[in-house]
Amino acid sequence: MVMCLCALCGVQAQTIQNGSNWFDGSVLYTAKVQGNAVTMEGIGEHEGGFRFHLTKVEGKNGEYILTGSEEEAASLRAKVGWRVQYVRQDGMYFLAVRKPNGDAVWKMTLTPDNLENSLAFERYLEKQPVSDQLSHCLLNTTYLGRFSKDELRLMRNEILARHGWKFQSKDLQEHFSKQPWYKPGNNNSAIKLNVIEQLNIQLIKSEETVPDTFRSHGADISQYVGGLAEDGRGPDEMDEDQGGEAKTYVVRTEEEFLSALGNNHTVIVAKDTHLNLSRVLENENMFRNKPGRRWASDATAILSKEPIVVSEYETDGRQLALLNFSGLVIKGQQNASIEVDPRYSYCLYFINCDHCEVHNLTIGHTEGGYCSGGVIGVRGGRQTVVKDCDLYGCGTYGLDLIETTDFGMINSNVHDCTYGIMELRSCTAVKFNKCDFFNNREYDLIEGRGVEGLTFTDCRFFANWGDAPLFNLDNTFYLIKCEIYHPTQNLGSVEEAEQLQGPSKWVDNPLDSSIQNRGTGPQ
Repeated sequence: MVMCLCALCGVQAQTIQNGSNWFDGSVLYTAKVQGNAVTMEGIGEHEGGFRFHLTKVEGKNGEYILTGSEEEAASLRAKVGWRVQYVRQDGMYFLAVRKPNGDAVWKMTLTPDNLENSLAFERYLEKQPVSDQLSHCLLNTTYLGRFSKDELRLMRNEILARHGWKFQSKDLQEHFSKQPWYKPGNNNSAIKLNVIEQLNIQLIKSEETVPDTFRSHGADISQYVGGLAEDGRGPDEMDEDQGGEAKTYVVRTEEEFLSALGNNHTVIVAKDTHLNLSRVLENENMFRNKPGRRWASDATAILSKEPIVVSEYETDGRQLALLNFSGLVIKGQQNASIEVDPRYSYCLYFINCDHCEVHNLTIGHTEGGYCSGGVIGVRGGRQTVVKDCDLYGCGTYGLDLIETTDFGMINSNVHDCTYGIMELRSCTAVKFNKCDFFNNREYDLIEGRGVEGLTFTDCRFFANWGDAPLFNLDNTFYLIKCEIYHPTQNLGSVEEAEQLQGPSKWVDNPLDSSIQNRGTGPQ
């Protein structure tokens, strides 16, 4: 079996910078660098002296050794002299503490955030389906400490099961055979895991060896969460109130949609419901002097920290701006859609929002336009997720992202947009996984300035205007097992691309006959 479980292949080493911040799930460390010596000083929710020391290995970029006291090293489940590797891979930056055999026992991630925001993101991850995290998110010991040893074993083996691993253990055979997604293969040695999966397996194995008295159980989990309910979903994915302030609303009209918007609300657009938000956005009486709503010409000029639903003026009509929301999920049942009439507006515009998501919806304009606008706009904030969506026919871009952090788009389409696929400005950690981009025109299709950590994994670019440059980016971006069907002379700034886990597929013909529908978009 070729999986490189003892070492990550193809990673790029880095050097720890003075003043950089690192988060391990509960403690935020700041690096103090003097020559080859690094002191990590940490702060957490609880009092305690969080500190450890590293020494850079001469002549080996990104290689460090744990120094200081054994007590400090033990706080990382390590020993003095063990190796610490600083890795940049697939747009991620992290430190991995490794045993002598190379397996990781502790991980911390480079972050621009303060402690409050880092902890908020950790709590957000804990609410997400576990199966979604195993292959797409680097886990940490704080997160893993929530699970029993039996649950950890299932999590570790689910990573393999989703690649078709054929199990020898009867209990694992019986368990995964009940999952509708499990399709065992005949050749385990042909399975290749990505870097996240490799590291997560190592961390889970390490967690399984830690005595329960030293583990950070944070929740009473009665069953394994993560795709193992009878219908293939975990409890975190169910459309029901999970307690606290979280609430779920099923809506069938534009008025119901506006009324349902709120922090920690899940707004479900009912089956076969097609909302045209312009029907309510043009009604001034629904916004003026209404609690939590505004009628405005510029939503970004509103001085408030409270969540506000704004009808904002934009050239030939009005657009929906969602200001300061947190934990809002907008999702559709089968054949649900949202559209707007103004050609120059956004369909959904998130401003300074955290942990907001859009799922399983078709979203677009009734008529395409030019010069401004887009399907989804995101300005500021962090942790916006678009999943299983179809974004279409807009002026000007499918996505317009400005100064936002940790944006993710999964299993979605962007097509028939009049200026291009996306425009990105001063963003960090923007990731696309299994997305299709097609039938877009007319200028630079993917344009970005000052973007760090832009990654495309298993994405396809096809049937776009061949005269339009595909990439116009001024910083390194990452292509992982993508398919690019575009004229070679119009690829644009492809020299900025780093191809990871092997070269992507490049075809000069945008309309290559091998392109087939693969079911991305609403389910």
